[in-house]
Amino acid sequence: MLDQKPLSKLLFLDIETTSQKESFFDLTERQQNLFKKRFKKDIESKVTLQFAIATSEKQKKEESAIEPPVLKKGTKKKTTPTSSTEEMIQKITENVCVELYNTKAPIHCEFSRVLCISVGVMWKNDGDDFYNIKITSFYDEDEKKILFDFVNHPKLGVILDKLPGKFEKNRNEYWAIVGHNISVFDLPVLSKRMIINEIKPPAMFDVSHLKSWDLTDVVIDTKSAWSYNVFDNSTSLDLLCEIFNVPSSKDDIDGSEVKNIFWIEKDLPRIVKYCEKDVLALAQVYLKMKSMPEEVRLFVQQPAQPYAETPAPGGYAETPAPGGYAETTNSVVPSAE
Repeated sequence: MLDQKPLSKLLFLDIETTSQKESFFDLTERQQNLFKKRFKKDIESKVTLQFAIATSEKQKKEESAIEPPVLKKGTKKKTTPTSSTEEMIQKITENVCVELYNTKAPIHCEFSRVLCISVGVMWKNDGDDFYNIKITSFYDEDEKKILFDFVNHPKLGVILDKLPGKFEKNRNEYWAIVGHNISVFDLPVLSKRMIINEIKPPAMFDVSHLKSWDLTDVVIDTKSAWSYNVFDNSTSLDLLCEIFNVPSSKDDIDGSEVKNIFWIEKDLPRIVKYCEKDVLALAQVYLKMKSMPEEVRLFVQQPAQPYAETPAPGGYAETPAPGGYAETTNSVVPSAE
């Protein structure tokens, strides 16, 4: 499984996103209406269910508190809509919109923003029985800066903008991106947010024209690979970590908590650390899916020394030469945990 590319030509990628605004009520009136139209079916189904529950509970309270009046034979009890019913529906609708905004906005590109992009590269030194992984993160409160720095990175940018030609024989000489659910979430969200921010997506993100047999040369989705082409959208990275005995990246937070951690706790470094843990877990799961027993260790960058650039095996990451220069990463993960 997953033998499309050599490990030295893989970029392990994960992103974290949040909503563009903290609350549904921070949107303009037009934006609120567009959100309601975008998720009309979800809103209607939730409002119907919650209204039925609220009405049932209200009736039970009224029946237990007041004895029902004795009706004369042949008369019927009138049930007409009241202003209180309309107010109840309006209140429930507002609550549902707030709830759905918290869950839907961070994962739909029209209402989301990118907080962090973490990319890892792996290599194995001669004589080692483990793989090193170096993780570089791009993060900022300014989404456009994150995306611009990512696609214009002096080394990474060149890699992202190269695709094998249709009749290219040495396809393994080109890099591929690895992610869990990356073809459904990470790549589409990044590409669309780049377009929205007037940044041209790199060639590796523009895969709509590729045939399925060519796509595996560019994008490797561990979620899709694990499904064995059977429609199954339920296998999370955390579940794969559990069955493969890989340390979970969710030991502190999970994706559903990112919005509150950013907007309420104002703790972006904590989100970046979580994103990098996801990349580390992804790389470990990837090896397990290839039936490879080696462990993956986080490469810790040493302080920069006088300039003497030495590229690491694989070509992208740099390892520090003795007494030499080593590229500094802005990663907030101090060491493998």
